[in-house]
Amino acid sequence: MNAFKRLTPAFTAAKSLLGRMPAAWARLRPVLNPWGTLRTERLAAVECMTLAYEIVRISEAELSGYRQAAEDLATLFNDGMLADHLGERFTCGEIEEIASFFRAVDHPAVAALWVECHAQGDDEGDLHYAAPAGSDELTLAA
Repeated sequence: MNAFKRLTPAFTAAKSLLGRMPAAWARLRPVLNPWGTLRTERLAAVECMTLAYEIVRISEAELSGYRQAAEDLATLFNDGMLADHLGERFTCGEIEEIASFFRAVDHPAVAALWVECHAQGDDEGDLHYAAPAGSDELTLAA
C-alpha cells in the first residue's frame, strides 16, 4: 500500500502532463486500462447491432408495403380490355419497362399480356411487331 502512496505524485504529474497532450493520452489509455477498452468496444458493438436490427425491421415493414402495392398494381393491370385499349398507345421502350416491372414482381403473365396487346399496334420493323395470322399464306401465294 505504501508503494502506491509513493507513486501517487508521479501518476498525478503524468496525468496532468498527458492532459495537455490528448493524442498521447488516447494512445496510452488502452494500455493502462485494457478492460475499459474492451467495455467500450462491446458497447459500440451492441449499439451497432441494435441499429442494424432497427434498420432491418423498418426495411422489412416497408418492403411488405411495396410488395402489397405491386400485387395490387398487377391485379389492376391483369385486365385484357385495359391492355387492349392502352397497350398500343405506349412506345416499345415504355412497354418494355412495364413488362420488366411485372416480370420483376413475379407476374410474367401480366407482362406478356401487355406486350402482346402493344404488339397489335406495332408497324413492321418495330420491336414487338407480330405479323397477322394469314400473312404467311399471302406471301407464299404471291
